[in-house]
Amino acid sequence: MGKPVTTLTVEQAAFIAGPRSIYAASRDGQMRPTLARALGVRVADDRRGLLLVVHSEQAAQLLGDLDSHPDLAVVINAPETHQTLQLKGHAVRVALPPTETAALAERHFETFAAMIAPMGFSRPLVRIIIGGTPAPLAAIAFVPHTAFEQTPGPQAGQRIADQTP
Repeated sequence: MGKPVTTLTVEQAAFIAGPRSIYAASRDGQMRPTLARALGVRVADDRRGLLLVVHSEQAAQLLGDLDSHPDLAVVINAPETHQTLQLKGHAVRVALPPTETAALAERHFETFAAMIAPMGFSRPLVRIIIGGTPAPLAAIAFVPHTAFEQTPGPQAGQRIADQTP
């Protein structure tokens, strides 16, 4: 793993904290992609990592892939503006108390539902979109190594300069 770890800027950390639409993507041994929606996120105090919460059944393939291939890409999007940030790095499944993962997922649901309600999305529809019932949940610890601007426009796809102190 010896790559440098990216320290997120204060602005990036605030953006990620949301409310946002968040997807995590990995791959299997044959390089086939897997994708899962994150149901919650927490940025580490030192801004060098994220904790992602996923629905363990919906993300079963991704979680299995992470057990043998720790590469992960995380895409964070603001639906109201299409501002998008992509982070690439390494991840591992971690054990957290079920109450902690449930609380993180519920906070994400509440803020995300409130944010997209003016766009015509009802709370029941949002519940279905971002994971159905909130349990069972799994947690992923993610350490980003690189960041990319993915907001549609001329800067899309460009690597964001490393913020490591």
